[in-house]
Amino acid sequence: MKFCAAIDLGASSGRIAVGSLDSGSLVIQEVHRFKHEAKASEDGGLRWEWAKIVDEVKTGLLKAQEFGEIISIGIDTWAVDYGLLDAQGNLIEEPYCYRDSRTDGLMQSISDSLGAEWIYQRTGIQFIFFNTAYQLHAARNTAALKGAATFLMLPDLLNYALSGVQSNDITNASSTQLLNAHSQEWDWELIDKLEIPRSIFPALHKPGIKIGNIKGHGKLDGLSVVAVGSHDTASAVAGVPLLSSKDSAYISSGTWSLIGLELDKPITNAKALSGIDNL
Repeated sequence: MKFCAAIDLGASSGRIAVGSLDSGSLVIQEVHRFKHEAKASEDGGLRWEWAKIVDEVKTGLLKAQEFGEIISIGIDTWAVDYGLLDAQGNLIEEPYCYRDSRTDGLMQSISDSLGAEWIYQRTGIQFIFFNTAYQLHAARNTAALKGAATFLMLPDLLNYALSGVQSNDITNASSTQLLNAHSQEWDWELIDKLEIPRSIFPALHKPGIKIGNIKGHGKLDGLSVVAVGSHDTASAVAGVPLLSSKDSAYISSGTWSLIGLELDKPITNAKALSGIDNL
């Protein structure tokens, strides 16, 4: 039997599941689950144990292969966190956890400096102290960012670890507060104002394309890596069988909860600033 494998990583645990169609019905079975947590590093930063996460994902995919032929894999994770690669494609440092204190006070100072309405009208993202925009601004003078060639959100960092392909998914890029909600491209004017180098941002891709094949990982080599809605909330909402975009809503509950609608266009007016996220 043929299966697709889903890698779903949350901020405290991860799981790998296989799915197949049986008489027109989707059948999903979890094959591996693991816990993980951010830990204080030697420099005092709160960071993810990235090597452990990658190893657990590979363990889960090996278990998935025991069920049958895996025709493709897709990866989603929590939002806002990222990794930096050098010019040789090496991970410069373990990724920071969004709970790290390095962004303390930055959200307010940036909002005061650039104007909250100006930022929101461009990005449509709510102001939360750990947004990627503030994380990168906090790192602007560090050796890590100065030496970085590529910025990848965590699901795409994992795609890269498996396939060697560097690209960022647009559904997760929206969570950075650096994506223009209207053009669906990186907002270079905002990025410049935050003193983040343009050169680190790779091309954006949309869900549904093939990213590449796993290589350099033994028995997993050759498996097809497919782009999905790599922001876990985006994938969850995509799976909700909404009857109508006009009168149907969703509730997504994980580390936190979101209540929302599927709309054709973002809402970024002053009224929406009081509580609407355009993800």
